[in-house]
Amino acid sequence: MSSLSGMRSAVQRVSSGRFFSTTRSTYARKYESVVNRHIAQEKVYEEGDLKPWHLRIPDEAPKYPTYPYGEARIFKRSDRGLYGGQEIGSGFQVSSMGNRTPRAWLPNVITKRLWSEALNRLVRMKLTARVLRTITKEGGLDNYLTKDKSARIKELGIFGWHLRYDVLKAREESVKGANYEVVKQGEDGEEVKVYYKGEYKGQPVQITVGRRKLLSRLFPKVQYNTPGELRYAEFSVKHAKTPFDEVVKECEKFDVDLSDVVIGTEVRQASE
Repeated sequence: MSSLSGMRSAVQRVSSGRFFSTTRSTYARKYESVVNRHIAQEKVYEEGDLKPWHLRIPDEAPKYPTYPYGEARIFKRSDRGLYGGQEIGSGFQVSSMGNRTPRAWLPNVITKRLWSEALNRLVRMKLTARVLRTITKEGGLDNYLTKDKSARIKELGIFGWHLRYDVLKAREESVKGANYEVVKQGEDGEEVKVYYKGEYKGQPVQITVGRRKLLSRLFPKVQYNTPGELRYAEFSVKHAKTPFDEVVKECEKFDVDLSDVVIGTEVRQASE
C-alpha cells in the first residue's frame, strides 16, 4: 500500500511540474551583502607612534584615494571590473522527479568598450549584463560612475572607484580650462557657448564657434590670396598660439562670412 501511494505522489509531482520557492531570489539575498557593507576601519597613526613592522611607507603619494569599502573578500575578480556587487551564485538544480542537485554559476560577464564623455575616449572593461543595462538606463558611463548614492559607491569596487575618480577629475579640469561662456538666448532660454565677445565689421557680436572651426573658414580665403601651395596643416600650426581676437581680425580682413555663427548682444548669462 505504501509503495502504491509513493508511486501516485511521484506521478503527481511529474504532472504538476517543478516546485518553486516563494522566498526572495538569490540575487536579492546576494545584493544585501553589498548594500550592508561597512567602511573598513583602519588604525590611524599619529606623530611619535612607533612604526609597526608590517607598515610600509610608500615613496610617492598614491594616485587614487583609498576605496572606503576595501577589497572584495569573496569574489576577488569583481575588483577588476564593474560587477555591480554580483558574486558566484549557488542553488539547486531540481529535476522533474524533485531531486535537488547543488550547483553554482558565475555572473554573466562580458567585455565591452564604453565611451566616456569626460575622458573623451573609449574605456575597455569587464562588466556584467545587469550593470550594462543600468548604464544604459542612467544615460552613459559617466552618469553611472558619478552617482552619489551609497549603494552605488558600494557596488563600484576598486576598478569603478578609480574610474570614478578619473571622470570627476577630468570634469573639474574641463571646467577650469573652459575658454567659453554659456549664455541663454531668446525667450525659451536656449543655452549657447560664446567663445568671443567684441566687434566684427563694426557691429557688436558674439561668436559661437571655437578656434578650429574659425580657422577652417579662414583657410580658403588665405589660401586663395597666398602665392604658392599652402596646406591646412601648416596653416593650423602657424595659428595654433595666435590670440582669438587676432584670428577674428584676420577673418574681418579677408571678409569671411560668419553670419551663421554670430549672435547679437540680446543674450543673457546662464547664471542670471
